[in-house]
Amino acid sequence: MTSLVGIIVDGEGDYASMRRRFTEGFRVLKTDGPRGHSAMASDIAIKSRKQVLMLAAFRCRRVVVVLDFESRSVRYSEFCADLVRHFQSTGFPVPVTIAVPNRMIENWYLADIEFLATRKTFLREGIQQKAFEGKDGKAMLKRFMRKGTPYSETKHGPELFEIVRFDVARQNSASFDAFLSQVSAAH
Repeated sequence: MTSLVGIIVDGEGDYASMRRRFTEGFRVLKTDGPRGHSAMASDIAIKSRKQVLMLAAFRCRRVVVVLDFESRSVRYSEFCADLVRHFQSTGFPVPVTIAVPNRMIENWYLADIEFLATRKTFLREGIQQKAFEGKDGKAMLKRFMRKGTPYSETKHGPELFEIVRFDVARQNSASFDAFLSQVSAAH
């Protein structure tokens, strides 16, 4: 029997996407802690305690905290290292790791956008796969929507994430590859 893995995410769109894709063997919660562009790593770690304790009570043997990098004033690598340091020193009852989309979860969808565009009618045709890591993923995705279709994080995000080919996306996104490595190591 595989052990249960907890995933803590930021907003409604991330929550809907993760719940759509990670079902059996996973428990997904939405944070109620500080996460915005200016939230400090120490505060994020401390405020994650409630959700980590809940997931431990649900018998999760490991927890992965997923939060967007967005447009923070520090370098991506510095922010990730700071998060790891604070999460390791907080003293959770189960192992907790972090996964940080570079810059937002939409970048993970974009890591397989050429394929997604062939499957979803709300996306324009003929989108070429490029490197989108570190770009404004939400803005890019909005540009790829068909005229007259506004992007919805809670509607379109889960539909896209549900069919992202993990093997392809992890080749196009180092942050997604890191996330999948943590999830599979935990599972």
